[in-house]
Amino acid sequence: MTRKVNKKPTVKAKPTAKKVVKKANKVLLPTYEKVGRLKQPVAKAINRKAADIFINQNYLKHILIRHKDELEALGFTPKAFVDLAVENFNMIYEGTEESLLLVMQNGKPKVVAIEMNFALKNGFYEVKTATVMEKNFFKNKKLLWER
Repeated sequence: MTRKVNKKPTVKAKPTAKKVVKKANKVLLPTYEKVGRLKQPVAKAINRKAADIFINQNYLKHILIRHKDELEALGFTPKAFVDLAVENFNMIYEGTEESLLLVMQNGKPKVVAIEMNFALKNGFYEVKTATVMEKNFFKNKKLLWER
C-alpha cells in the first residue's frame, strides 16, 4: 500500500525594495543622507511641516555633474555645498509646484540656493539640486520667510 503525502505548495517570499534599517529610533535609508532639518518655528511660519532634510546620492551626483565648475571654484564637494546651504539659509522662496528654495544670501550679486520637495511617502524633505545663482532670479518668486 502506498501512502499519499500531502505536499503544501511552497510560498515564495515577495521581493522587497531596498531594506530600511531602523537603528536607535532612526530610520536609515540606504541611498539617503541627512543634511539638516526644517525646524518647527520656520515650518510654522511658511505653513509647512517640520521635518528632516535628506539628499539622495543620485542628486549629489547630479549636483557634481551640473555644477562642477562652480563647486571647484568655491572649493566645495557637493555634500559640503548642500550642508552649507541647509545650515545657513536665511530666506525661503516658493519654488515650482510644491518645492521650496532655501537661499543663503550674503549681500553679493550671487546666492547659494537649494531646491527641495517634501517626500510624502518618506516623511522628509528631499534636496533635488543646489547651485549658485544670480540674486535677480528671485525677483518674481514669492518670499515665504526671511531671517
